[in-house]
Amino acid sequence: MHARESKAEKKRLERAERLLEDLVMPSRPDLLLEVMRAQSGFAPDPVAVTGWIVTDMALAAAVLQAANTRLPGWKRKVISIEGAVALLGFDPVRTIVSGQFLSAALVARDGPLQTLRLRAVEAGRTAARLARLLPEVAPNCLNGYLPAVPPDEAYAVGLLHDCGLIAMLRGFPDYAGFCRETHAQGVVDLVAAENERFGTNHALTGYLMMQRWRLPEPVCRIVRVHHQMDDFNRPGGKVRDREHMVLRAILHLSASVCGGESHQAWLAVEESLADFFGLETNQLEQLRTGADSS
Repeated sequence: MHARESKAEKKRLERAERLLEDLVMPSRPDLLLEVMRAQSGFAPDPVAVTGWIVTDMALAAAVLQAANTRLPGWKRKVISIEGAVALLGFDPVRTIVSGQFLSAALVARDGPLQTLRLRAVEAGRTAARLARLLPEVAPNCLNGYLPAVPPDEAYAVGLLHDCGLIAMLRGFPDYAGFCRETHAQGVVDLVAAENERFGTNHALTGYLMMQRWRLPEPVCRIVRVHHQMDDFNRPGGKVRDREHMVLRAILHLSASVCGGESHQAWLAVEESLADFFGLETNQLEQLRTGADSS
């Protein structure tokens, strides 16, 4: 059984790699123009530049990739978008933005890619709010067993964790309809449904994209397994491992708030997440409501 599963996973991986061939990440040219305006003139505004970058998946990914490939003296890989901008400096970021503008793929304002872009930004913002709230309310965070996740890192992972959907939308003309159907039907295991229909899935494709952007391997693995719901018994091991589990839990919470998974999928993991954080389910629900309204 294990050998057959491994062979099937290898085929899904190969199919995902083919989806990434010649893939261009979509950006909003109007947003890129705003960044270029903020960078130009006698008084460039670095705060405004960063503020625009964090609202675009493609531009954020390009900045992170540059920070993780062009700074050989920097030992630790970067996941914070703000940190990547600060490390790169003004001129390299200007070059990245100009390159993105020249190669930007257009995004229809009412199309599925635009919907994904908007949801990704909200998922990032919700993840950052949860990263700030959890150390204040969750018993297993308060007692130090579950470490805090930096909000800027939670934002970046929330923004980018569903990036594999872009490749699926580009590669399969019927994928947008498939997503509407599975969400309406309350499908709990989206990855299994994708594997059956398309021979691969957005989590695996996203994992490969994150690797190409040279993001930290543990973060790449989080993206690969972010739809798995059975790993939230109190994890032992290193503090860093527990931090990654907190980040995975935050992704489940933010997806349930922002429409990234069905209500049935949320119900399937709700009790495990409550136990993971040391909360009652009604307390976890209050936390979700607070993150949604913050």
